[in-house]
Amino acid sequence: MPREKKKEQVVKPVEKKQVEKEAAQPKIEKEKTPVAKSKSEKTKVRPKKKKGHSKAYLDKAGLIDTGKLYKLEEAIGLVKKVSYGKFDGTISLAIRIAKSKKTDEAIRGTIRLPHGTGKKIKVAVASEELIEEIKKGKTDFDLLVAAPEMMPHLAQVAKILGPKGKMPNPKDGTVVDDPKAHLEELGEKIVRFRADAHRNVHIPVGRVSWAEEKLLENIQAALKTLASEKKLSIALSPTMGPGVKVEVK
Repeated sequence: MPREKKKEQVVKPVEKKQVEKEAAQPKIEKEKTPVAKSKSEKTKVRPKKKKGHSKAYLDKAGLIDTGKLYKLEEAIGLVKKVSYGKFDGTISLAIRIAKSKKTDEAIRGTIRLPHGTGKKIKVAVASEELIEEIKKGKTDFDLLVAAPEMMPHLAQVAKILGPKGKMPNPKDGTVVDDPKAHLEELGEKIVRFRADAHRNVHIPVGRVSWAEEKLLENIQAALKTLASEKKLSIALSPTMGPGVKVEVK
């Protein structure tokens, strides 16, 4: 039997143009549309490198055994040696305090240091006039000292002074019979402290140039004030220089 001839597909003029247009469309899209890069191919923004410690710092850090906890007296002598500042820097006591199940209250207060910090703070004397200013939110003083008879009057601004750690307290020597006579002494010897979010307390305890005995007495006073708190770590460090880890007792 004769083979049947395949029927030729008749393409109308309009349909033929449409087919040609559709066939050409992918080619045009490929040329115009850029190929999306994968995440791995995308240009990575490299973070800026942090500056490392100076040669002076590293030289001083070499004097410290990082795996050792030093006795307090030994740590004081060492922290003076590792200070490399060209000025009389401050020595700071850093204490990390453990979380307490009893209370979640913020750790803050004031410490009376036997030899001060070498830096004066602004001290104000509580009075009726000052209480009115405090009610308006004006607390431009570092420390408030009051006579015992003024304490009941200060109760009305306790919610303002308390959170700032500026409420007078007999325990830290800010409630005295004659406040004006103690202004200079308190301005030099009282230091305020407050724990940060990680329960770290930083307290200035003197200058690098001071005798070790003076620094020791100041540090002991600070540790005594925080005696009720469980300490996870203690360290001493100068303004310019590495820190020295201290034994926790």
